[in-house]
Formats: sequence, structure tokens, C-alpha cells
Amino acid sequence: MDIIERGMKMQTSLCAICGWDFKKYYSGGDICPCCGKEYDFSDCLFKEEILEKYCSDRKKIHSIAPEIDDTDDEEEVPRDVTWRFLRLAWVKKGCPFKWGKREGIENWTIEDAKKQLSVIGYKYDTLVRLAEEIID
Repeated sequence: MDIIERGMKMQTSLCAICGWDFKKYYSGGDICPCCGKEYDFSDCLFKEEILEKYCSDRKKIHSIAPEIDDTDDEEEVPRDVTWRFLRLAWVKKGCPFKWGKREGIENWTIEDAKKQLSVIGYKYDTLVRLAEEIID
């Protein structure tokens, strides 16, 4: 199953970036307490923003998101591609839980992140290798 299919089947209560379960429907303006990204804001990126913030090397972008090779730099990329880069950036930072105390999360670990990512169809070890391709 490819990433687009996974995204379409994803439940609307799960963060598309980290897999956090909001336990309710979430929509534009809601911020994930785990990865800290705002739905309908953080996940709207133009190709030039990806080049500036995440990956300045077009060959590396191709290895992560070949489907945007022909996208103009001034064009917004598909949401699932943006989620991919945001997810890789979160993984590269060690999958921190942004507001753990507020959510009652005391001992967040990489193992917790791995489980959460697997719920939305991603393997942590694969993401770690890809995350090496993006900017710190």
C-alpha cells in the first residue's frame, strides 16, 4: 500500500504526521500535542519551502518524494508529501512529545513513538534512515 492510499484510509482522529490519537475528530487549527504541528497550517507547504526548510538538495528530495519532481517551486505540494517531510523532521529530532505533561504523558519513549507510527502504517527504522536525508 502506498503512502497516498494509507493517508486516505487514515482515521480522522489520528495525526497524519505522528499518529497521535486525538480520540475525537480534529480539523483545521487543531494542534497535535505530540508532534506540535497544526492541521491545515503546518501541513501546507510549497516546494520552495521544502527546499529551504527540509532538503536543499533536489536529488535527496527525489529520493523522498519523486512525485514532486515536476512541481514548480512556487506550487503547493500535495498534503501527503508535506506530512512526509514533517514526519521525517519529527523523527530526526528523536520523536519528542511536545506537550507531554499537559497530556499526562510522563515517560514518553522511542518505543511509544514506534507504536504510534505503526498505527498509521510507518516503520520507525525506515523513517530514521530517510530522516538522515533532511536538514537538521
